[in-house]
Amino acid sequence: MSAYPEKLKKGPNGSYSWSCSIDPDYYRSSIRPGLIACVIIAVFILLFGAVLSWKFNDWTSFLIVAGCAGVFMLISGFFFGLAFSASDPQETYEISEVYVKTGYGRSSVYLHFDKVRAVLFTQKYIELWGKTGKMRVYVPAEDSDFVKDFIHSHLPSGCDIRYESYYS
Repeated sequence: MSAYPEKLKKGPNGSYSWSCSIDPDYYRSSIRPGLIACVIIAVFILLFGAVLSWKFNDWTSFLIVAGCAGVFMLISGFFFGLAFSASDPQETYEISEVYVKTGYGRSSVYLHFDKVRAVLFTQKYIELWGKTGKMRVYVPAEDSDFVKDFIHSHLPSGCDIRYESYYS
């Protein structure tokens, strides 16, 4: 493996953790499904309220439902607007002998090395593909070699390993 990492913190269980900037476009594409889910929920509430109001011939209650859906979308729009306007989004990562983790707390996403089917090593990030999805790991430039070597050494046999050309 490469020299000891500079910015990575070693935990008591032997894992390494760090936070770093990520690509703003990748960040926006990762939160877009949340915005779409909020819009779908608001539309469902409006349609359900319209059906019930039509069935019971009570359009006053529909105004209440429409108001609630509108407030829900205003709040969602405000917070997603803040998220989409982030110019330097940050992410937290952790690697151990068993998994790669992105995020923290309840928003953590784990990918166990034995579930990795393919990996792409690029100059800016490492992208791991599992059975059901993918995870992109950004690393500080000074620790890039260490993390790439660590992940590479923990990949299962038969894993499709690709390298992006540094000249493309």
